[in-house]
Amino acid sequence: MKYKVLKLASLVAVSFISASASAVPILFQGSSTQSSTVTQSPAQARAGWESQLQSFGIDTLAGASGSYGGGPFTSSFGNIFSETGNGSVISSSGTNISGDRNGASHIEFDVTFPQAVNAVGFDVFDNDGGGMRISLTNAITQLVTHFDFTSVRGSSRTEFFGVIFEPTTFISALRVSGTDPGGITSWDNFTTGVGVNAVIPPTSGVPEPASLALLGLGLAGLGFSRKKKAA
Repeated sequence: MKYKVLKLASLVAVSFISASASAVPILFQGSSTQSSTVTQSPAQARAGWESQLQSFGIDTLAGASGSYGGGPFTSSFGNIFSETGNGSVISSSGTNISGDRNGASHIEFDVTFPQAVNAVGFDVFDNDGGGMRISLTNAITQLVTHFDFTSVRGSSRTEFFGVIFEPTTFISALRVSGTDPGGITSWDNFTTGVGVNAVIPPTSGVPEPASLALLGLGLAGLGFSRKKKAA
């Protein structure tokens, strides 16, 4: 089963290294300042990504509270954010994730999802043209797939990055790695969902699309609803 082909403008040429032959992704990137390879705004890229999902929810980081080096913290959405021990640090005051390289080669942190999902996307601010690696863990095989994007060069950029896996691939965890030359980057609106062609595997950790939609209704008052971010 293959995805319907989107307009070429909604896809971006990026490199990816896959540890799983089954992970055939659709990749999306948008920036508040375009380049020769990134031709959409964050809102346009996110809209194209969301149009290929049958259900999704957005973690606006409501309820998340943690200080640099202070250990894992959980948002009201249920995502758990934790440092990896590479020397970089993250914090949150309930509005976004602030990352600092803190002398490390790059900022990286882990996000563990409350339920396995088929698609992941998020907003990034001020990566200054560095690299952006998204590493996703298969919920069933535990294999990790890496996707390497390049941020549009220059400071104060807002960008969107999104991935949709093939119909039978579901993800339980995300590692984000940013190589911002300035050393400080922030992330927001972590979005997880199920692609329109996804085939739900028979595992208890993967919700049916209808169940995910009901979860969205129940968490609407806890920051689950969409939040628009200024470019």
